[in-house]
Amino acid sequence: MKAEGHMLRKMLVFGITSTVVLAELPALAQQQSGQQAIEEIEIFANNRRAEGLTDVNAAVSVINEEELDLIGHSHYQEALTRVPGFSGNRNNGQESLMAIRSPVLTGAGACGAFLIAENGIPVRSAGFCNVNEMFDTHSEYAQSIEVIRGPASAFWGSNALHGLVNVRLPNPGEVGELSLERGPRGSYRTKAAFGTDSGNFKQSLYLTGVNEEGYRDDSGVDQQKASWLYEYTLGNGVKMEGGFTFNNLNQETAGYVAGAKAYEDSDKRDTNPNPEAYRDSQSIRVWTRFTMESGDWEITATPYFREVNMNFVQHYLPGQPIEDTEHRSLGIQLAAYRELNNDSSFSWGIDAESTDGSLKEMQPNATTGSLFVRKTIPQGMHYDYEVEISQFALFANYDTALTDRLDLSIGARLERIDYEYDNLMIDGRTDAQGVACGFGGCRFSRPADRDDDFSDVSPKIGLSYELN
Repeated sequence: MKAEGHMLRKMLVFGITSTVVLAELPALAQQQSGQQAIEEIEIFANNRRAEGLTDVNAAVSVINEEELDLIGHSHYQEALTRVPGFSGNRNNGQESLMAIRSPVLTGAGACGAFLIAENGIPVRSAGFCNVNEMFDTHSEYAQSIEVIRGPASAFWGSNALHGLVNVRLPNPGEVGELSLERGPRGSYRTKAAFGTDSGNFKQSLYLTGVNEEGYRDDSGVDQQKASWLYEYTLGNGVKMEGGFTFNNLNQETAGYVAGAKAYEDSDKRDTNPNPEAYRDSQSIRVWTRFTMESGDWEITATPYFREVNMNFVQHYLPGQPIEDTEHRSLGIQLAAYRELNNDSSFSWGIDAESTDGSLKEMQPNATTGSLFVRKTIPQGMHYDYEVEISQFALFANYDTALTDRLDLSIGARLERIDYEYDNLMIDGRTDAQGVACGFGGCRFSRPADRDDDFSDVSPKIGLSYELN
């Protein structure tokens, strides 16, 4: 298993250093003779390239740049709540619980149900997602936010079960702006953008920062984001688009006010039952998308690097343990598209990613509560493990017009994922010193070192009928 993981890493490095293949070509509205051109809404999330919204065989909503500027959201829930089929429960700071044609999900099941991406690249690796990971995107400067309701296309695999949210950053080019805002409760917000257009090379830098004391006790938020984007066309016609995004979040988290009819008590609204809670998160993504034409095929390749580090108090659990998790990923997305003669199109591609991750969970204080809770949740280290993840997928999709109004889309995705888990603590359901807990064992179970792999085929078929 470990040999397979090392082989995949070599394949990824080789693919990233040797591939010169490509990105999205914006579908510009065409101007007919004597008529004003009508700008068509574009969607990138469905097939990982720009296409007209009317050509997408999926339930998709797009929040465009003009609407986002009008909203001026300080939290992404303010924008996404406008999407039909979406429900978002805004928690403290930059946290949230979302639902897309589903219940409002919590915990690991929530982050495994929705795929969050920026410019088509998932912000977290499979197995290291987080229910709040939307705050890793630079949505404050988005060109658009795309939401697919229901399972995504064959181009997407893990974590796209209930839906997909993709944040598209602006096209690089000449830009210059600076804004400073001040609000209540010591809140400040800064936005700045600087860019140049040198003909064959375009680049832009986008910066945002927010500071807020919070209306509840000990509930301040500090967050800074930076995105640098570029576009360059080589002499042989190969188009390069890429950049990086950096995010830093330091948050004092306020827990839910508890008690019978606590929501009716105005004196409790600005209190914080968990002043000790916090969340610190840093993430960075670097990518370049190559786009080229080869015969009748348009080919794209997107190598990327991702790193995420997060440390927070799980104030909602007995004992309030501190979780410290991090992971680094190296991946590549390959896709080839071809338009066929019979008003049809065919595409296929490969996704590959290698991830190194780790997690530690430590409870610094003694557990309080009932006898059962005190006896089954020990103070000290709960988990300490490392894991290597290898992910590989092969997919294909075919779209055709059955009639003038009826379109058919057929796709399938074969995906394999391998976890190589290394437990750095004592195996079993004991405390960190190997002492057994009462009532049959400790709540935390640490399996011995193991390798697990999963293979799955996901078919998809879609029919769409144009009413008028």
